[in-house]
Amino acid sequence: MLLFFLLPAVAFSQVMDATVFIDKVMAKLKNDAALEMSYNYKVYDDLGKQLQSDCGTMILDGDCYALLMEDMKVWCDGKSQWSYMEAVDEIYVTDAKSDEAQNMSPLYIMETCRYGYESSIIFEGDTAVVTLVAQGSDGIVDKVELAAESKGYKLQSMKISLSGQGYIVVELDNYKANCKFDKTAFECPVKEFPAAVVVDMR
Repeated sequence: MLLFFLLPAVAFSQVMDATVFIDKVMAKLKNDAALEMSYNYKVYDDLGKQLQSDCGTMILDGDCYALLMEDMKVWCDGKSQWSYMEAVDEIYVTDAKSDEAQNMSPLYIMETCRYGYESSIIFEGDTAVVTLVAQGSDGIVDKVELAAESKGYKLQSMKISLSGQGYIVVELDNYKANCKFDKTAFECPVKEFPAAVVVDMR
């Protein structure tokens, strides 16, 4: 009888702990802005076979961000997002509030997955891993796993599992806080890609 009453309390506490931890990670990202981090991006299929990888630098300042990788570069100034794909030499422009643009922002991913997802947390040494599992079948994202420092709350990695489309792993390193960036750092330097075709999807 005692276990019967204790188990729901333990489960509730675990959910609360995970949610509180995500809040602390988000607060860290916001308070340390502007940020610069090394960015390692890998895409896998459902069987775990790596399909794509890229690396570079992420800069983040609230709603503004830039992902400057070797094969792909993304800029968002809070109003528009530009994605440059080197393989096809094209620049895709979308509204910053579109799903395509928002899903590139760590802050947006964490904020969105706090609702409609069942959360749990485990501590592995100096790292805490929060797992968020979708409770419905309508979304694109099935599960998100966030790893961050258990005490410093610095985001270390994200694993995003997509419905029937494999998963994406993003690893972050070389965390630099309170950087100063000109607003142009979050805008696509279109003139640097004179031959690129601009596809405006807004």
